[in-house]
Amino acid sequence: MIPVVFDGAFGWLHPAGGHMGVVLCNPFGYDALCTHRGWRKLAERLAAAGMPVLRFDYPGTGDAEGMEDDPGRVEAWLASVGAAVRHLRATTGVTRVALVGLRLGATLAALAAERLRGADASGVDAPGIDALVLLAPPVTGRRYIRELRAHRQGWLSTSAGMGAVPIPDDAAYVEAFGFGMHGDDIAALSAVDLMRDTRFPAARVLLLDSSGTNLTASLAAHYTQHGVEVEQGGFEESDRFFLEALYSEEPVEAFSRVSAWLAEDAGRAATAATATASATARPAFEPGAGFASVNPQPYLRLARHRATERPVRFGHCFGIHCEPDVPQPGAPAVLLINTGAAHHIGDGRISVLLARRFAEQGVATLRMDVGGLGDAQPPAPEVTLDMLYSTALRDDAAAGADWLVARGHARVVAFGVCGGAFVSLHVCALHPNVVAAYGVNLQKFTWDGAARSPGEQRMVSSRTYLRALFDADKWKRALRGQTGTHPLRIAAVLAKRGMRRATLALAHAVERKTGRPVVANEALALLHEVDAKQVQLRLVYGEFDSGLEEARLQLGASLAALRAVPNVRAMTLPRLDHALFTREARNAVMDDFAGWVCAELVGESAVAAQRADDVGAVVGPISGAAPAGSAA
Repeated sequence: MIPVVFDGAFGWLHPAGGHMGVVLCNPFGYDALCTHRGWRKLAERLAAAGMPVLRFDYPGTGDAEGMEDDPGRVEAWLASVGAAVRHLRATTGVTRVALVGLRLGATLAALAAERLRGADASGVDAPGIDALVLLAPPVTGRRYIRELRAHRQGWLSTSAGMGAVPIPDDAAYVEAFGFGMHGDDIAALSAVDLMRDTRFPAARVLLLDSSGTNLTASLAAHYTQHGVEVEQGGFEESDRFFLEALYSEEPVEAFSRVSAWLAEDAGRAATAATATASATARPAFEPGAGFASVNPQPYLRLARHRATERPVRFGHCFGIHCEPDVPQPGAPAVLLINTGAAHHIGDGRISVLLARRFAEQGVATLRMDVGGLGDAQPPAPEVTLDMLYSTALRDDAAAGADWLVARGHARVVAFGVCGGAFVSLHVCALHPNVVAAYGVNLQKFTWDGAARSPGEQRMVSSRTYLRALFDADKWKRALRGQTGTHPLRIAAVLAKRGMRRATLALAHAVERKTGRPVVANEALALLHEVDAKQVQLRLVYGEFDSGLEEARLQLGASLAALRAVPNVRAMTLPRLDHALFTREARNAVMDDFAGWVCAELVGESAVAAQRADDVGAVVGPISGAAPAGSAA
């Protein structure tokens, strides 16, 4: 894997020695976050089969330049596919190119391929796309927009979406699971219809779908009528592929079929290249040839944010270093750690947004993939909760802090959401240069692994379990054997939690009376360790988050135990869902975090003062805990 930058896009080149190259066209938003690990595996599979592969982020997505709400995103995405094809040809020398698109990426691939059949922007005849793979393509943009709205509405009906602000159907914004489309781009995408807008995107098309509609069959017939050689098939594994990154499974059968189908074109490319080489006496292409001379040290210039971003590797970890043009004197660097199994951009692209916001304030950041996740090398063969809460990830985060220290940043602030909050907490207790940590919706202070009770694998809040326990429909489904978690099992989990809560409450009461601990409290011991190290620790929660329940269990109903650790503060933020899927949640966290870093760790400045004022308007203390800016 070689990092590449072109036309404001960031991507990865997977070198190989063949003459048939492949450009992977990402799905959009949460689909891209969920499937990142499997998508990378497809690139590696194709490269191992002798086809150089380029995967990349569209403008305003992933690590690319731009913002989600910039105008003209759809047009920019289509242009970036063409730029990726040109970059692949220029850096590898391939003679044939295939596009492979997934979900919205398939729609974009078909549209871009149709465009690439003609002349390029300068009017010069350009080579077209030789083969096209469409995986679960939305045939019409209008249908895709409806799906985004349906996903958002479905999420609102769950406990995870409790308190989120509904988005009207006529709003100039469509969002699902943290990623959205804005303004005129909604209309631009809604107007797309592959049956009307494409006829002969490539000589060969492989179309795999599991939507159960006739649209893809109609699209296949449409292409066949225009002389395209079309092969159709099912994509039954897609349901297990489009899951949260922790649970997403590579669609092995589908990807094997894609690789075999593309290998046919690779054979044609090899034959054509042999004939050309014989006629011109040119040497055969070698893997990676041309890359060093074209882009020896790739970087992305962010003029809008007055910063430069560079991909970096340290040990088996990967990161993007965002360096401001004018560093703020005395400012620490910020280490942004993976959220669960998601790669380094974070849910809703929050790590990218934070990095570029901090750059404008003169603060450097490193958003990183810990070992095995995202674009770290090698990828983990399997990702589990035990892995995400292991000491290995803490040590990898420490390696990220070491990298920043080696670049002259004597102080480091760690940031993480959910599992990333856990890693941030533990690395701030371990690393001498980590002087502060900010954790969002921390679920566990210490990890009990196999001691988790059945039914608690996803750390569901008791409030959610209580709602399910008194749900008549759930009891009816249980009696018919149609529910995954039986209400009686939920009742057992709640009973166990109640006993644990009562035991700890009694122990806390005895300790307050006698001054002597009755039972070991690993969570409180860890916080004392952090406090003694003079680390500033800030924990923020959504008012319905299960992590807040865990904090009250470990530290007392009003978090009274925090009074003994003045460097540790805890609070709630309004409308904060667990994964920060809403703009309101992301903005609340970014405002609070940036304001806290500037006010507490950079020093007094006009920017810090303004940020602190903004934070004061949105932060609400947990009952019994200290307000923002004071010790709990």
